[in-house]
Amino acid sequence: MKLALWSPLPPSSSGIADYVAEQLPLLASAADVQVVVEDRAAVDAALIRRFDVVEPEQRAGEALDLFHLGNSPPHGYVYRAALARPGVAILHEWSLHHLVLHETVERGDLSAYLREMRRAHGERGSFVGRQVARALGGDLLPALFPLNERVLEASLAVVGLTDHVAGRARARLPGRPVIHLPHHVALPLDPLPSREEARSHLGLPKDALVVTAPGLATSAKRLDVALRALARLREAHPRVMLVVAGAVDPALPLHEWARAAGLADAVCVAGRVGLDDFVRHLCAADVVLALRFPTHGEVSGALLRALGVGRPALVTAGTPAAEEFPDGVVVPVSPGPGEEDELVALLDHLLGSPELRRRIGLLARAHVRAHHDPARLNARLMAFLSGVWERADALRAAVADARSAGEGLLGFLTEEVRWGARDLGLAALDLGLRPLLAPLAEPGA
Repeated sequence: MKLALWSPLPPSSSGIADYVAEQLPLLASAADVQVVVEDRAAVDAALIRRFDVVEPEQRAGEALDLFHLGNSPPHGYVYRAALARPGVAILHEWSLHHLVLHETVERGDLSAYLREMRRAHGERGSFVGRQVARALGGDLLPALFPLNERVLEASLAVVGLTDHVAGRARARLPGRPVIHLPHHVALPLDPLPSREEARSHLGLPKDALVVTAPGLATSAKRLDVALRALARLREAHPRVMLVVAGAVDPALPLHEWARAAGLADAVCVAGRVGLDDFVRHLCAADVVLALRFPTHGEVSGALLRALGVGRPALVTAGTPAAEEFPDGVVVPVSPGPGEEDELVALLDHLLGSPELRRRIGLLARAHVRAHHDPARLNARLMAFLSGVWERADALRAAVADARSAGEGLLGFLTEEVRWGARDLGLAALDLGLRPLLAPLAEPGA
């Protein structure tokens, strides 16, 4: 089987690029793989030497297209290709709202964004879309309106990296193949360094109690709440410090928050680091802070790596990061008015009990080894893709049928009825819309 895999590759700012680079050797050992990137010249030279990497116009031959979709601008060309040619959508998160915003409003096409919101969410979508386009939607509204409908309808099959995503895709696409493929864990350092070795390499204090927030620091990571919690804990744990193992969103006033909390001397920002040092930061941590609210349906690779090195991780309750794992593997923190108090209590307990941290870490590492092994997950993926390839003609016909209304007035009327049907939970029914609506779309009707 030949696969055309559409995804950014390192050194792209998208975390999915690292995921794909880790997956590529296993995929290439089981299939003929061509990787389609937006700009070949921007890809790590070692990957170009090792794999068949091309730009979109060079994609050639009969192949099953795999589209790695994430909610960020580097996936814009993947999104456009996924709408143009039916393939397998690999959804790293449920919401693609920010990606669609980038493809429409940020390119100066407000009307296209409002049409997408109307098409997907009806009158509520029209209202919310106008607020979001005016930058009045905050972080929560885009998370509640995922804007993934066009991609789902255009896909032969869906791979969801969380059960949350896969379950919603099944409900949205009855009859099409959907699989939950847990996020794999690949750790580049073998053996892993001890906590002391990692701190020595990174220049972190040996005797500190280190709370590490991995990855890009954004408003969703709840670092304002975390800093206030750490400030309250400093009397009981004077050696506590926060390490941001990644860059900081320029719009995030992290240093102002730290000064306001009296923690300016207890915050270390590592900036963007290579994967080896990223893993060292996880090994150097006593506790990993992996809070995320609002969520877009994702589980981050950083969290999986933290569990893989055996560190206790705090996650936001009620999100896939909490629900993807059995009890005891992660430590959930409820978002809302009591979040700070709960975070203080949990961190106080964890920082004061090395044995508790060790036990949680052992559970986390054992679970990851049993359920997130790259080779076993790749075998599952290949079996799934083989089944999709065998049914490709029938699945393409289903996609064509779903798109049969086309453009123009008939397309508009069909979309108006379809969003209402979805809102009523009737998406799985054959509504027989064309013979009902076609007369209304005829000239002079």
